[in-house]
Amino acid sequence: MIELPARSDGKKSVSEYVGQWLSANDISQVFTLPGGMIAPILDAIHQRGDIDLVTMHHEQAVAFAADGVGRFAGTPGVAFATAGPGATNMLTAIASAYLDSVPAVFVTGQVQSYLLKGERPVRQYGFQECDVVAMAVPVTKAAWRARSGDEVPELLDRAMRLAVEGRPGPVLVELPSDVQTMSVPPEAAPRRAAATVPAAVDRDTITEVLDELASAARPLVLIGGGVQAARAADAARHLLRRLGAPVAASVTALDVLPAEDPLRLGMIGMYGNRWVNLAVSEADFVLTLGARLDFGTLGADVAAWGRGRRVVQVDCDPGEMRRVRGVRAIVADLRSFIDAGLAASDGRVFPEHEDWRTHIDRMRAEWPDTEELTGHAGINPNVLMRQLSAASLPAAAFVIDAGQHLWWACQSLRPAQGQRLLPALGLGPCGWAFPAAIGVACHARRPVVVVVGDGAFQFNIQELQTVARGRLPIKLVIVDNGAHGSVRQLQEEAFEGRYPTTVQGYDAPDFARVAQAYGIDSRSVSEPEEVADALSWLWRDETAPALLHVRIPTELNVYPNVPFGASLTVMRSQPGRQAAS
Repeated sequence: MIELPARSDGKKSVSEYVGQWLSANDISQVFTLPGGMIAPILDAIHQRGDIDLVTMHHEQAVAFAADGVGRFAGTPGVAFATAGPGATNMLTAIASAYLDSVPAVFVTGQVQSYLLKGERPVRQYGFQECDVVAMAVPVTKAAWRARSGDEVPELLDRAMRLAVEGRPGPVLVELPSDVQTMSVPPEAAPRRAAATVPAAVDRDTITEVLDELASAARPLVLIGGGVQAARAADAARHLLRRLGAPVAASVTALDVLPAEDPLRLGMIGMYGNRWVNLAVSEADFVLTLGARLDFGTLGADVAAWGRGRRVVQVDCDPGEMRRVRGVRAIVADLRSFIDAGLAASDGRVFPEHEDWRTHIDRMRAEWPDTEELTGHAGINPNVLMRQLSAASLPAAAFVIDAGQHLWWACQSLRPAQGQRLLPALGLGPCGWAFPAAIGVACHARRPVVVVVGDGAFQFNIQELQTVARGRLPIKLVIVDNGAHGSVRQLQEEAFEGRYPTTVQGYDAPDFARVAQAYGIDSRSVSEPEEVADALSWLWRDETAPALLHVRIPTELNVYPNVPFGASLTVMRSQPGRQAAS
């Protein structure tokens, strides 16, 4: 049962207001899956005709698509879902956006407000009633339920503003079915959200940090996901090039500097590039911009990483500055800090540190990422990622799912200037990349590459229909090792090579044939000499979707990897290859 619109008083309804609010905030598409308890809003948006309703096939994918927009654009993606299972299906994606500081606004329906159970001693009063607001509170910046039409304009404006200010993140607004048909105040007028202007950074503090960097013998800058979250990538590039120190990146910052930039080192972390982990450990001064310095970045032996060097950590969230002892913590909006750094460094000449940079280049040459896996038949995934980069210059972004392929991609993809490299790291949700790429493609209106494993792709494989219907320019590269590879690698290392549920009891379809069933061109390869031609085929029409199914050996592991509990410099190698330490 839904609350049908029955007004004839000429007043503006909440549903009509939602469409105006979207338009006022330059939201050109929303992602959704229909349901009775959100139908009034979807109908109002449809009647406007200026906002695309991107209909998907699971609410988790709906929310992941909005997440993709937020990561790519730095402005909130918007998703709608109905009550009950529609709203609960979005919670995994909402949690992922929250942990990765992604701006988004999620609007859910609910049963009529007079059917909410309230204080009644029952589990449920209205059909599909479920307290999603209470569930969402721990994984959002805020979650609100509107009780009347009068509340809605302010709630929506607050949601859009809160999503982007400070440390970005998702906000959820629940609109009961009857509220959607109520009137808003006649004076209500949607306005474009404007975030609060952050406080300026003290000039003396900036000067002290720059002096320390300039006087160090082996300085290094470590950048994290906060750079993109603060929408500060362009300014950061200018500052980094002015400082001239080598730049390491966490997984979520590998696209801040393009691959050809001489300052760009690569990825730090548990599966980072060897030369990067060693360089960061040898540095005597590390300026950290927007990185949490978590275990995945530094290794479990955080004390060992912090010894022997001066570390300055800049972040907007003081709660993220307690992992490494002795760090000089500067709580600041990162964009404000970078802008202040540009002003303070204007006209200043920094040392070039040629010996230090040459030393790092030697380590890079000694441990190339494309030779971590040698002696195996079949396609080398690190080499595959290099080839994919070279072939994919038209792509707006590489969107990468969770699994072994994530680490091969982050070790070896080489994004060009302006290309984004987008993983989801905090929650690490399998099935994220494909629907997130749909969001990116709808927003950017440019081709997008998805790198996904065979296991992860099956989480949201149904969205092939969304791509086929919209003829979205998404290039799917499925790296198929015939297993849930990350857990299989763990089982090999910790469970004596027993593989229940990862190899045994697991299988996958012929993805090329599945794509063909959806009307999407596809191709399969399994030999190294086939890859170059297959990538040319993948890009023969930039505007069309295509799926490339790449089979690789099941037994391949990700190297280097840092054993649990070890310091970042203890990196395991493929058996038979000497480890770096």
